[in-house]
Amino acid sequence: MTTLLICRDALEDSVLGNLALARAVAKHGDEAVVIFTGEALVALDTGTFQWSPNFKTREARGKVIAGAEAAGLPFGHKEGLDSRWSDVRALVVAMKDETNVRLVACPLWSQFVELGSAVEYLERIDEDTLVDMLANAQTIVGGY
Repeated sequence: MTTLLICRDALEDSVLGNLALARAVAKHGDEAVVIFTGEALVALDTGTFQWSPNFKTREARGKVIAGAEAAGLPFGHKEGLDSRWSDVRALVVAMKDETNVRLVACPLWSQFVELGSAVEYLERIDEDTLVDMLANAQTIVGGY
């Protein structure tokens, strides 16, 4: 079974949720594909992530980061002196080696935004492969 997750929001908590779900799917022996598109793809390239309104306070961010770290997701900024600092790119890079998880740059959005080389850790596919992935996925999650 293949689960396809579409991560389009440039929100730190959205990326964390998508990757946590992909890892959970993969741990059950299924393949999880996370396709980064739109804002999320640009934010991975430029580092311009934000938090959802409910997680904007220092206390809320700290809890989310601590919870992710406790769950084995390397989300805390390793060089930061403050436990409320996160590192989305480091989390994505760490997940690229996870068994049964594929991290993919949307080929359409890669063209629209002239994607730079900063996201070399994402798999590059062509439009036909994207269409095949969508057609053959057992489950498609449009953001988690």
